[in-house]
Formats: sequence, C-alpha cells, structure tokens
Amino acid sequence: MYANFMAHPDAFLAITSGATPEERMIRFVEYYLTAFHEGRKGAVAKKPYNPILGESFHCTWDVPRDKVRPLRTTSSSPAPAAAHATQTASNEGLGSYRLRFVAEQVSHHPPVSGFYCECKERQICVNTHVWTKSKFMGMSIGVSMVGE
Repeated sequence: MYANFMAHPDAFLAITSGATPEERMIRFVEYYLTAFHEGRKGAVAKKPYNPILGESFHCTWDVPRDKVRPLRTTSSSPAPAAAHATQTASNEGLGSYRLRFVAEQVSHHPPVSGFYCECKERQICVNTHVWTKSKFMGMSIGVSMVGE
C-alpha cells in the first residue's frame, strides 16, 4: 500500500541530513526499505480512491525536530539543505517539521496509485506512482510492485 511509504516520516526527513551524496543515498535507501513489510495491519484490504469521482487523500504530519536522526558520520562540508535545516532549527528551537502528503488512484485499468509528499523546511519532496503486477504460478500467486 502506498500509505506505507510514509510510515516513518522521520526517516524521509533524515535524507537531507547527509553531508555527501553517498550519505544521502544511504538515507534514501533506509527510508525506502521502511515501506516494505510482510502482511497487513488490518484484516481487510482497503478500496482504492476513485479517480472518476476525484477522490484523493490529503494529510500532514508535524514531525518533531528531535525525532529526525542526526548524521552517523561527520564530514567537513555539510550539504546545503542540511546546513539550512540546522540553521533553521537553531533559530526556531525544537518545534517540528511540517510534512504534506497527497495520494490518489490515477488510473483504474491498470490500477495505478500516485502520491506526492513534501517538506518545505527540509527542501525535500517525493513524487511517485506505483501499481502491482500479479501472476499465477501453479499453486501460488506472485505479486510485484512496479512504478517509479
């Protein structure tokens, strides 16, 4: 479910803390892997939004600044976004970051879901579309997540 991609908004916001491109890439992979888990919390699958009716989902999170993990390694040259965020945090005290999320099903056939999430304070956003591809393999079913 694409809602699982924001199950850990603190991991998403931590991406900009990387001082080097490699650190930011590692942070992104950590965030991306938090979205995948086996099973479902509820017993019933949820119905997707109806694009014909214009249904969409909007929400925001206020993520406390102290919940966004600091860097594991140090570097002599911090990333521009990280330096800006550190300066903003020192100017505003602990407070929180505002994370905005919009999701909708953009197509019924094939069923494609899309979402957009941004945090202006951390200068980061993600724009995604995903769908599942299913196939029957004898006694089992294979499901692949496809998209960008």
